[in-house]
Amino acid sequence: MTGKGLKHVIFVVSLIMLIAVSAHGCLEVGDVFKTKKVVQVSATIDEVPLGDGMIPQITAVDAGAEEISLLKYPKDIPPNLPGVYVHVIYTSHRIDYWTSVPYTGPGNYEITVGLRAVPPDGSDVRVIVTVNNEDGDRIAMNTTNIII
Repeated sequence: MTGKGLKHVIFVVSLIMLIAVSAHGCLEVGDVFKTKKVVQVSATIDEVPLGDGMIPQITAVDAGAEEISLLKYPKDIPPNLPGVYVHVIYTSHRIDYWTSVPYTGPGNYEITVGLRAVPPDGSDVRVIVTVNNEDGDRIAMNTTNIII
């Protein structure tokens, strides 16, 4: 091997080792099989007339707790304006990661909400769904309670 070829091999091996060490620190082998509780929300949004325009109205909110893999677990999502937002409240505190999806008009919205803190099994939590306009102002809201 020439000196240049040997340097290339050493570089490639070093790069592979660096990636392996970094990946090992970020993800443990057992995490593939671990799950964590989320709140799965389905919201139905219609639009109703107001003056010369239309505004959203959240007509139905269905929610429930599910377990999903840590590899797919949702964390904070940047705000969407206009957007559909979900908050999960337990003992007067927000326990959800920031969650929103773009508001694109009337329809059904499916949103998976990760929890910063998971209350004990059998706990009653409030799920709040809002629609916020381009300025971030809440223009529609509906709530439901679920047992986690």
